[in-house]
Amino acid sequence: MERVRAELTIEIARTPQDVFAYLTDVSNLPLWQAGVKSATLRNGLVEESRSLLGRQLKTSLEIVEQDEPRVFTLRALDSPVPFTVRHELEPANGGTRLTVTAEGNVPGFAAGLLARRAEKQFRTDFERLKQILES
Repeated sequence: MERVRAELTIEIARTPQDVFAYLTDVSNLPLWQAGVKSATLRNGLVEESRSLLGRQLKTSLEIVEQDEPRVFTLRALDSPVPFTVRHELEPANGGTRLTVTAEGNVPGFAAGLLARRAEKQFRTDFERLKQILES
């Protein structure tokens, strides 16, 4: 297994409270994350259904940290690739600077390819989040 890390920082012209509220409302996930078909919050877990590389995946994500409106961290419990995603929000230029860090363990042979693909998708998803929040 190889440790893979992707990080992204984006500025959104909305308050940290607004961004945090939208980000943590799991019903919004299919609107801004490619591949997510549905997401619900049940017993403190985010139950997510998504298509990835032509396959349907169901993943349970544990909310590890939730400190409104500054930090929101999720950890995948039953994913083929175990990962955590940490969202850090801070006031910046009258809006919010959102830093997102995803880390996971990937089988060695696929690590580089998967990391590049994930980072590209990450960027696209968070650009869409920014567009939605600023429109």
